[in-house]
Formats: sequence, structure tokens, C-alpha cells
Amino acid sequence: MKGKIYLNSLLVSFLLLFLHFPAEGVEEALFSNIKMNPIKGDIRAPDFSLKDLNGNKVGIKQFKGKIIFLNFWATWCNPCKEEMPGLEVLHQQFKEKNFVLLAVSVDYEGIKPIQEFINKHQYTFPVLLDPKCEVLDLFEVKEIPTAFLVDKKGRMIAKAIGPRDWKNPEVFSFLNLLIEK
Repeated sequence: MKGKIYLNSLLVSFLLLFLHFPAEGVEEALFSNIKMNPIKGDIRAPDFSLKDLNGNKVGIKQFKGKIIFLNFWATWCNPCKEEMPGLEVLHQQFKEKNFVLLAVSVDYEGIKPIQEFINKHQYTFPVLLDPKCEVLDLFEVKEIPTAFLVDKKGRMIAKAIGPRDWKNPEVFSFLNLLIEK
């Protein structure tokens, strides 16, 4: 009950910010609260498709109309592994809404270590395989973990470099606002 009240008060705070400040200042504050940097302009997420852990091709275009949380990571990256439990919480919280979390693995040693890692920790979010780092390069990622938020129209709206606490209530509130928008 306390958590729900806290989330509702955060939503009210965000709405009040929207009413009292210019849109750009509010946007900066909202992104700052979730520790992501806004991406200015109408920059479309690069089109790509990768295989998932089951060998199925998954393309970013199939998620048009949803908020996409795209996370680049690897099993050998300790900061990536630190934020994985938070990614699972995000996935569980929003998987029934207009939201998809895609974890893009840049491991180059094959599927086995990735599959073992995911199974060991019982993560259920979709994992895509980018062993040649082609999609990593498309998004101009220089270090991992790096996360992107893509809006319902396919525009990149925010980026975070380095690990974050994705199970933070402010992240939940922000994503709810994006989903309902």
C-alpha cells in the first residue's frame, strides 16, 4: 500500500511539473530523475533484427507502438550483471503493457555462456544475440552497459551509459507516463 501511495504521489508531482514549467525544462528534470540523458531531435532508432536465445529472428520494427527499453550488455561485464536484477523487475512490472525490454548481448563466445547465465539467474526478459557487435555499432555504443529508451513512434528519446537501479520507483512512474502518453 505504501509503495502505491508513493508512486501515485510521484505521478502527481510529475503532472504538476508539466503544468508549471516549460516542457523542455520538465523533460530535463524527468530524465534527470531516472538518471538518463535525453536525446534531442527526431532521431529514429536504427532498424535491426537479431536472433534470440531460441534462434528466432526479432526485429525492432515489430515493437512499433510500444515503449522499447534496449539494453546492451555482456556476461563478462560486472556492471552489466549488477543491473540485471533491476531489468528483470522492469520486465515483470511492464510486460503486460505497451512496453518491451530487449537485452542485447554482445558476448562473442557463442550462445552457451549467455544461456547458462540467463538460466542460472532465472531471467525472463528477451535476450538478443549480437556477437559481431553490429547492432552495438549501429547505436554507436562505446561502453556497456548502455540503455536506450525508444518511444512508440520509434524515436530514441533517452540514453544511459553505465549501470542503473532500474527498479527505482521514479523509473516506474516515468515509464507509466510514457506508456500512457
